[in-house]
Amino acid sequence: MNDKLSKALQLNGVLQKRSPSMMKGYQKRYFSVRNEGQYLIYWKKKPLSSKDKPQGVLSLTSISTVANVKGSDTEFILVVGDRQFQLKAETASQREFWVESILYLKEYRKQLEGDNEPIQQKVKWDELDKETITKIKLEVEKDHLDRISNKIDIKNDEVMKCKGIYPYLIKFDAKTQDQFIICGFLMKKGKNTTFTRAKKRWFIMISSVCITGQETDKVGPTQADIPDTFQLDTIYYFAYDDRGDKSNFIARIPISELEDIQYIDKTSGQLPYGLSFEYNQRVYQFFSEQLTDIQKWILAIQCVKKKPKTSLKNSQQLEKKEEIIFEGPLQKQSSKIIKGPLSWINVNAQLKKNSLSWTAKDDSQGNQYVLLIYIKQVIGKSRSFQIFTNDDQEFKFKAQTPEQKDQWVKIIKEQVDVLKGSIQNLEEILELPPEEATKIDYNEQIKDEDLYDQETITEKFYNKMTLQIEKSKQEEKLKSKSFFSKLLCCFGGGESEYDYVKDRGF
Repeated sequence: MNDKLSKALQLNGVLQKRSPSMMKGYQKRYFSVRNEGQYLIYWKKKPLSSKDKPQGVLSLTSISTVANVKGSDTEFILVVGDRQFQLKAETASQREFWVESILYLKEYRKQLEGDNEPIQQKVKWDELDKETITKIKLEVEKDHLDRISNKIDIKNDEVMKCKGIYPYLIKFDAKTQDQFIICGFLMKKGKNTTFTRAKKRWFIMISSVCITGQETDKVGPTQADIPDTFQLDTIYYFAYDDRGDKSNFIARIPISELEDIQYIDKTSGQLPYGLSFEYNQRVYQFFSEQLTDIQKWILAIQCVKKKPKTSLKNSQQLEKKEEIIFEGPLQKQSSKIIKGPLSWINVNAQLKKNSLSWTAKDDSQGNQYVLLIYIKQVIGKSRSFQIFTNDDQEFKFKAQTPEQKDQWVKIIKEQVDVLKGSIQNLEEILELPPEEATKIDYNEQIKDEDLYDQETITEKFYNKMTLQIEKSKQEEKLKSKSFFSKLLCCFGGGESEYDYVKDRGF
């Protein structure tokens, strides 16, 4: 691709467009070339999300005339069918660049399309085929996500550190991680998809095959490279409320057992894009504001589904059995608060090379675990022992005899020392990034790029000032009320306030 074509394909910026209504005059609009120079699209302001619907779409090959306006250094016209678009750039040099680029792309597209009949009028966005719309939406998202990609990476690193996954994946370079690991936040619908609201969850899948759909010379992770609480080619999702949230995964979903994988496009609402699949006779639905996120997950799942099936079930079970260092029955103090003293539940515990996991015999709590790298101290007394972690969590267990308790404490301590000794710069690896660096707002406005929308900025400022004035008047009015008026106000039918309760999802 030559330099001129490359610059023309990246053509975008603010132009003033004369309205068909004589009363409105010129209006600022954001124009951008999309779909490999096929369309010139314009929005009311710069799109920051694929949900931002364009106001108009012009096919480059349908433009019959591109000409400067006589007597003006900055104005030019585009003629499409029986419609004339009069545009104005900020400077003469900018006008020259727009005119030359549009003429160049017009000839470029004609050469690509050959004798195909061009569209002879302005195109409506909804009239484009779904494939083209999807491609343009992804291009719009890419422009915005490229600017905040560093923040997204930091946020994912933060969650992986809290969940204890980060020390195992840091050894892979960035390219390997992109090709074999997918993670990020999605909104998950509950079992009753009609009545339950979507809940924010953090998802991760570590694969043994490339999930980008491209050939690679990189070698992906093996089962030995990841925590033994994880399995390759399996989706795990977690609740994540804050930076101190080290909760265990809510569920795991093996990719090999998924059926009927579908893309969801709601075309409206806060979460317009999603995917669904069937697993274990249940339909799962995940949503995102970003089409890019959903497309990546669908592609990753499809790549793993294409992986050839092997008949190594017995050898895999044997390998998994050999990873267990020590196991046996224990009692664990329940974390559920009930009336009276905390109860004890019978569990089967397993100590592996990097985790201590346990499962209740009655399967009341599912599989739980603590990663060894987080264990700060193990203290034994009589038949019981307590495990304290770096994030101030406490786990209390009870063995059948003092001798069994001593054996558990000794082996756990030894394995913790071995594991921590094998990881270099452990404290640095587990250290969280500065909190302000992890805040992500997908709809954040870049100040320098949004100055053209001065009318919107002025309106927002005016509304804000109006609210402040009204609030001040209300406060002054309340101060002037009598004591009995204030008392009656307290018992009046004012707005109700409800405390927001975090949904942990367990």
